[in-house]
Amino acid sequence: MKSPTVKLVPIQWDGKPISKPGLYDGIAMAAYHAPSICAGLSVSSSHLRRLAAYSPAHFYHRWPGNPQFEPEQERQHLVLGRAAHHLFLGEGLFSKSFVAERREYPDAKSGQMKPWTYQAAYCRQWRAAQQAEGLSILKPDDIDDLRGMAKALEANQIIKLGALNGLIEKSLFWLDKPTGLWLKARPDAIPTSSVDFVDLKITTSVLWNDLQRTILDYGYHQQGALICRAAREVLKIENPTFTLVFVERKKPHCVRVVEVKDADLARGEKQNRAALDTISRCLKSKYWPGPGGDRVEYIELPTWAQNQIDDQLTFGE
Repeated sequence: MKSPTVKLVPIQWDGKPISKPGLYDGIAMAAYHAPSICAGLSVSSSHLRRLAAYSPAHFYHRWPGNPQFEPEQERQHLVLGRAAHHLFLGEGLFSKSFVAERREYPDAKSGQMKPWTYQAAYCRQWRAAQQAEGLSILKPDDIDDLRGMAKALEANQIIKLGALNGLIEKSLFWLDKPTGLWLKARPDAIPTSSVDFVDLKITTSVLWNDLQRTILDYGYHQQGALICRAAREVLKIENPTFTLVFVERKKPHCVRVVEVKDADLARGEKQNRAALDTISRCLKSKYWPGPGGDRVEYIELPTWAQNQIDDQLTFGE
């Protein structure tokens, strides 16, 4: 693969709302997701994927651009995902972001060690102290999984060749001219010696059919399409590609590397375009419909159920 056409020199973020398209450094994840990160309303891949998968109402409910938006508590699997990216992509100061939960605690009365439980005051106080320091808590099983995944990735020949190498923790911002919305993308690693953008994903299974379903369910082709658009428009990289590195969370922690085909990236680009246009229309109308909108619809049993019932009635089984 040919090298990028321009030298990648990130802009150091000054803490002010971004009003100039570019590749930026020094933006923490919390700031990246904040509604004030850009000079206007902004959307990311996760927002576009939510709208495509659900409805404008579901999108608006979870969009920081919504004045009534309330952040939800981060789920444990997302904490693990952040920790994995932090470790496997070579980000520094892991201990400044994460802490491992203990397996046991000393009983207040007997002093004996007991299994960790947040029903105990000691454990609750410990959790509160970590959260006050801004630390995310990893479960003991999470630590075991991280170690197993790390060994599996280190042993993979494609990873050894540098598939996950590049600029880490950099953010891309640009303006979608048709809608006036700011777009943002934060690739796991921005390549400096190829045009292949690689993203790391933790999954339950790397079997082929499972991966196909995972890519569809999570809209990873849309994510890849937005990253490739950023590569073209912001970094001036011609013909970028998008590859996914999947690693199983549980043993045997198998690794599988797959490149998303151009045709599916094109489909993702069309879905992103449709989502952006929908957001623009809803902003103008101030109406965010749910699935089906306000119309009355016919509904029927799924085809397999229809066939099963018909067979039972016909053959009496």
